[in-house]
Amino acid sequence: MDAILQRIIANNFLELPGLTVNAILPIPEALANEVLIAALKRNRNIKSCRVSIDRENRVSVSLKIHFWPWPLNVKLKIFQEVDFSRSPKVRAFMEKNKMLGKLAAFFKVLPEGIAVYKHQFSLDIGKFMQSPEQKRYLALVQSIQLSTEEGKIIFDITIAS
Repeated sequence: MDAILQRIIANNFLELPGLTVNAILPIPEALANEVLIAALKRNRNIKSCRVSIDRENRVSVSLKIHFWPWPLNVKLKIFQEVDFSRSPKVRAFMEKNKMLGKLAAFFKVLPEGIAVYKHQFSLDIGKFMQSPEQKRYLALVQSIQLSTEEGKIIFDITIAS
């Protein structure tokens, strides 16, 4: 049975034409920060990064960089829909401390895949997928809706083969 399941997964579920999966994935703040730390560990400019998740798609980011003595604290409002026009991107509007976000972008402390333009942050999910397997799974994702509760981000995901 394991061999059959592994084959189906390895073939991107092509043996199951028309497969559609809708899933709600609630991620607690602690797990979100753990994933964030893992994604940023290759960036030499960043000492630490901590995200606090609030209600109504609001998130606070505290970023410490090596050559700046104070943390950069940015408040964001995450857009509900993930942009799938090219590589999937999570976008957020900077609500406070917009200049700090622009400084981080100007000094190129943000990792590849995170961009700041006007008053928005954009996080390219594909840039953080390392293995071919992760990229293959991402290709199956058709849509993602984001919402937040106190201490939790909720992904409403549709996957299809």
